[in-house]
Amino acid sequence: MANVNISTDIHEEALKLQTSFLKTISHEIRTPLNVIVGCCDVLSQPDCDSETREMLVVQLKRSVRYLLDFCDNAAFINSLEAGSVKPRPNEFDVIFTLDFIYNSTKSLLKAKKNDSICYVMNNSLGSHAVPVHLYGDDSLMCRAMVLIVENAIKFTEQGSITLSAGFCTANDGREMLEIQVSDTGIGIPKEYHRNIFQKFWKAPQTGSKIYDGAGLGLSIVHQIVELLEGEIALVSEVDKGSTFSVRFPVTRC
Repeated sequence: MANVNISTDIHEEALKLQTSFLKTISHEIRTPLNVIVGCCDVLSQPDCDSETREMLVVQLKRSVRYLLDFCDNAAFINSLEAGSVKPRPNEFDVIFTLDFIYNSTKSLLKAKKNDSICYVMNNSLGSHAVPVHLYGDDSLMCRAMVLIVENAIKFTEQGSITLSAGFCTANDGREMLEIQVSDTGIGIPKEYHRNIFQKFWKAPQTGSKIYDGAGLGLSIVHQIVELLEGEIALVSEVDKGSTFSVRFPVTRC
């Protein structure tokens, strides 16, 4: 009888998770699609002026990008959970990798057209004149850090975003590449610090501004860090900002 009860509980929990998943997927896809359809309807009107047309094109691009990012993240997290993503360590120039993270995310900030945010990089690893070659999976590292910076850009309206990097030593003696992302955004209440890495979880929103997102980015980050046997830590305070510190084990070449 006990085994039957356990089986029933597991089945009910699976149904709840499936219902929650489908509800989230439906909302995250239908919302931008409704925007796209609405924009197309207005654009097709013969009396649509150039100013309105320009505004709608921006909305269309934003919605399409959101859909593409959502589909990409959903497919990637599915691959992670299926065990299809494996670390592929190789030799890489960490200075080049940091520049890639910085420059690719800086373009997102420009697209947001927010001139009240200062985005800087503090690199204590070296300069382009002296390349620093490491051995590790820089592709997965980049994916994780880009997602964290994207989050910082989303939740920061003014102040600064800082990308920092350096070396440190783990408790077991391993050398680690530590990359930090600090922002002066809305911050995360302490009671939610354990929840933010859960799939499809989003903090309750207050105030007039609504932040979009499916709640997949930080879940992907957490799984990548675990896959690479790294560490991640969060320090955050409401209305003062957040700092994510990620450590990846690396070997000098």
